[in-house]
Amino acid sequence: MPFITPLQDAAAPEAARPIFRDVQSKLGKVLNIFRVLGHAPRVLQATLDMDAAIQHDLDPKLRELAYLKTSQLNSCHY
Repeated sequence: MPFITPLQDAAAPEAARPIFRDVQSKLGKVLNIFRVLGHAPRVLQATLDMDAAIQHDLDPKLRELAYLKTSQLNSCHY
């Protein structure tokens, strides 16, 4: 299985640094998933934009159902 090293702030591409700062201010830390996506700042931003759309544009009951079904399909305990 391939392994991509999560980026530390100093090693992040210039385009990823403000995104990391924004995530840090919102979550209190930058999760490793975002640090890995930082290798491709446009993908990182698109992922965050999609998450924001899911959080704001999808009815909470449908959102929870989607989380539960996805967890079930991936044999992940939610």
